[in-house]
Amino acid sequence: MKRHLQRGMRDSAALSGLLDQHRRSALRSIHDLLRNPTAALMTLLVIGITLALPASLLSLLQVSNSVAGNQPHVPSLSMFLKPGIIDEKALTLASTLEQKREIERVELLTSADAMQEFRAYSGFGSALDALQENPLPNVLLVHLAADTDRIALENLVGELRALPVTDIIDYDQGWIERLQAIAEALRRAIQAIGIGLALAVMLIIGNTIRLEILNRKEEIEVTRLVGGSNAFIRRPFLYTGLVYGLFGALLAWLFVALLLLIVSGPLGRLAELYDAQISIALFGAQALVLLVPVGVILGLAGAWLAVSRHLAAIRPE
Repeated sequence: MKRHLQRGMRDSAALSGLLDQHRRSALRSIHDLLRNPTAALMTLLVIGITLALPASLLSLLQVSNSVAGNQPHVPSLSMFLKPGIIDEKALTLASTLEQKREIERVELLTSADAMQEFRAYSGFGSALDALQENPLPNVLLVHLAADTDRIALENLVGELRALPVTDIIDYDQGWIERLQAIAEALRRAIQAIGIGLALAVMLIIGNTIRLEILNRKEEIEVTRLVGGSNAFIRRPFLYTGLVYGLFGALLAWLFVALLLLIVSGPLGRLAELYDAQISIALFGAQALVLLVPVGVILGLAGAWLAVSRHLAAIRPE
């Protein structure tokens, strides 16, 4: 029992010593940055701007996707019947079309209903009273099944256009699909740009750490002479990279939040036009959640590569 207690005390002391070393290394890294604030600030600004570019593009793309996502993904079409087709015949046709596998349901918008809506929303009520007859046709609103693909849709449109009672077939799913294809292409392009800029951030931090290693070459040699391990020598440089990555990511988030604030007005009006709800604060929070871990990982990776490459070349003479 006493042996286990002594072992536990030794483990606790070792852990406490390790944590104290990490604390000292972190404080020293921050102190070294504050010792030359101008150079540190310029490096942080470069990192922040580099990270903010792909993050801003991704945030704006997410906004556009949220607006486009509010539009119905299941295609629907409007089938305008020829003049003179009575309501009963239109209802019979609607019932027949609902038997098709590609069609989920069909709604009839009669010419009388269409005239009533037009009278209510157009503001030309008195002018419409002068018409001898209703010029608006009956319209069938065809709602397609969720699994209807492009080929099935085109075949169905061809069949409906061939019907003798059909005047015009109108469907607007094409522009939604084009918008989604453009958004996907932009997303992949932004991802490629983001990967390239992430490598650039690693190189920036790695070059900064390399200069720091060269400036402290004599100190590293003395530390090796007195028995300092590679982990002990490497630790403050890793914390320096972590600090650069963390604060660079926070600066990038500030830039992204400022951009979203600037464009919040036009984006809000765009969302209203498409009956969508967007939250600029939500996209800003998502950018923060994305940037902070990415910045920390890039900072540590850049510092680790620089230390691994240049630290091995420093040997006490």
